Amino acid sequence: MEQFVVSARKYRPATFDSVVGQESVTSTLKNAIRSGHLAQAFLFTGPRGVGKTTCARILARTMNCEKLGEDLVPCGQCAPCKTFEEGHSLNIFELDAASNNGVEEIRNLILQVSIAPQVGTKKVYIIDEVHMLSQSAFNAFLKTLEEPPSYAIFILATTEKHKILPTILSRCQVFDFRRIMIADIVEHLADIAAKEGIEVEAQALHVIASKADGGLRDALSIFDQLVSFAGNRLTYQDAVQNLNVLDHEHYFRITDSMITGDVAAALVEYNAILQQGFDGHLFITGFARHLRDLLVCKDERTLPLLEVSDDLTSRYAEQADKASPAMLVKGLDLLAKCDSLYKQSKEPRLLVELTLIQLCTPVGMEVSEESRGATTKEKKSPDRGVERKPQTRSPVPGTSEAKAVVEAVTPTKADSYVPKRRLPGQVSIKAAVTEAEEKTTPDLSIDRDGSMPKGTKAVNHALLIRAWNDYATRQKGKGKDSLHATLMASEPRVTGQGLITFAIVNEVQENYLRTEKPELLGHLRRSLEEPSLELEVVKEEAKLKPRFTVMDRFKTMAERNPALMNFKQTLDLDLG
Repeated sequence: MEQFVVSARKYRPATFDSVVGQESVTSTLKNAIRSGHLAQAFLFTGPRGVGKTTCARILARTMNCEKLGEDLVPCGQCAPCKTFEEGHSLNIFELDAASNNGVEEIRNLILQVSIAPQVGTKKVYIIDEVHMLSQSAFNAFLKTLEEPPSYAIFILATTEKHKILPTILSRCQVFDFRRIMIADIVEHLADIAAKEGIEVEAQALHVIASKADGGLRDALSIFDQLVSFAGNRLTYQDAVQNLNVLDHEHYFRITDSMITGDVAAALVEYNAILQQGFDGHLFITGFARHLRDLLVCKDERTLPLLEVSDDLTSRYAEQADKASPAMLVKGLDLLAKCDSLYKQSKEPRLLVELTLIQLCTPVGMEVSEESRGATTKEKKSPDRGVERKPQTRSPVPGTSEAKAVVEAVTPTKADSYVPKRRLPGQVSIKAAVTEAEEKTTPDLSIDRDGSMPKGTKAVNHALLIRAWNDYATRQKGKGKDSLHATLMASEPRVTGQGLITFAIVNEVQENYLRTEKPELLGHLRRSLEEPSLELEVVKEEAKLKPRFTVMDRFKTMAERNPALMNFKQTLDLDLG
């Protein structure tokens, strides 16, 4: 049986040109080799599986090749190249800092550095996961890293740059490796599939690349896993079934329900997703990604941001034409809120279903155009039930003529609203609102001067004190001790018909009552069943007690004990 080699090892790049997605790094290293401007120490940092160790090995092999051509491709014939391919190179050393992170290991490394190379011109030390070195090991390594022999070159690789000491970073040339783009991963996987004789759908490769999250090694591992399952033909359904990825058809159908406002269809589709064993959080994040892709289809300038297969591009564009930008932005906002609340929710399914209901509700539930036009006409046209005579001159205020005009123009409660004749089935929003207000608003008359009345009945003082103390006690229970003390400093007084006065003595109490007055007044109105009750806060001068001097206090004490006066005169004491 032939031994299986995983794709990540079998197709590991051997030259700079075959490295995927790191053109900026490889071009810089190639130029440094051509010009001979090679640093003594390099630091390769970036996410996992993006080519850090691979580039370190390529750089080490290229520097040691004795017959290097203009294209910077190792010859594979010289002694350094052969020993490297056989796996026992005398000039290239790899150290795993995760298992060799102590001072002793670094001391042994320093001893090896002192020995010149027997074959070739450079000795290259590749230290992987260098952030795992201890503090003492880093300090022991500083001097050698700063002033190594001319033939020694160090290449450090790490995924956690922030854990490296600044003194180490300052002695290295730092190369940041980026995440590999989905398009680059798809192209590389397609080449490998062609070499292996595997028939694969483009959408399946996109699913693999998206799942890898920018790591080529992860993508190759997933590719091997799916090939083991599907054989020589890998389809999109195989990838979706094995990678716990939701089929994009679910997202398209729920988006159609959003566009048509079909809440029931969206809830049924979500239930089908749950029955397939998928997590609701996975659906939320995937659906947000789908709406984001639809939004970028709205503008030709953002089309390159759409990272889907060519087969789906036209379908995304077709659905994007049906959805308005406002609907998509609203959907993204609701899904982001649902995403943040999902893990803390005790009913995550209900949370997602509520979000779907809100998504299927049309943006800006406004009045229909027909009703809006009818309302506009009502505002512009005068009421037919009220006749106004044209005035030729302005009446003089205070005269009987002015009073007659006011009485003629001011509508009474009976004729304040006269409905217009309407077609059968036509509804007036203004009439409905007016009718609702008449049912809910208490019948309060208006004074002649336009002010609210002070009440229709006298306020019971005992009930007032009980309601006042009850509200103050509630505030103390809420931890508002200062407000409780302010309310209990004095008692409210009934000073008029429906008018309550409360006295304060300083600005602190005034500030408390200014913020608390609306809630306090509402409590009193409900407790006393007086909706027109008013509260007036009056600031009074604090009555200070008279100040006694020392002599006054002495005279008072001397009246009680005459011996004190004799004592003062005998000793000739001065109390001033």
